[in-house]
Amino acid sequence: MIQVLSDWQTVQAVTEKLQQRGLPTHLTPQKNWDQGLLAQLIEPFDRQISILDMGCGDCCTLNFLAALGFTNLHGIDLHIKEPQVSDRYQLFEGDLMHTPFADAAYDVLTSISVIEHGVNLDAFFAEADRLLKPNGILFVTTDYWETKIPIDSAIKPFGLSWQIFSKEEIQEAIDLAQPHGLSLIQETAFPACQEPPVSWYNRDYTFIALAFRKLT
Repeated sequence: MIQVLSDWQTVQAVTEKLQQRGLPTHLTPQKNWDQGLLAQLIEPFDRQISILDMGCGDCCTLNFLAALGFTNLHGIDLHIKEPQVSDRYQLFEGDLMHTPFADAAYDVLTSISVIEHGVNLDAFFAEADRLLKPNGILFVTTDYWETKIPIDSAIKPFGLSWQIFSKEEIQEAIDLAQPHGLSLIQETAFPACQEPPVSWYNRDYTFIALAFRKLT
């Protein structure tokens, strides 16, 4: 699966749909698109499946998954804020590329707007392969524009490096995942970018979502 956020109207439509369902919405409205896609992908699943959010940050994705009724939730991030502790999920502080969890521990891995911040993709996919059960799913979203948008190396959101992936770089990432047993759930062409609904640090771009399945 490859999906690209096309425009602001899509953001508004997804946000309204989540609100109508009584689901939590993101403080950054554009991220409702990510969470809406995630809901579509995993809503048919049993609510006891094991899910790890890789780079859980402020726990928006974990709270969203809990609102959907999922109960076996873990999150890992370089820095965990203690006030975010919840009885709805377990949080772990650590490197998402080298986690402390057992092999084949999870049915689903999520990583929402994380890999653009200095993540080594080869190590990331290797760890995803190790953590996923056979036929498990990896859902990833990241910053995107078809052509390369340069980022000054001095710009470090959250103290981390930042990049906006180009179409060529996303294709390279998809190719990099395959030796680790991860293939797109559905082979699809890249949707065209229409307008940039995201603006951050004076860069205009969009989001892309990828869903992989671990081959048995």
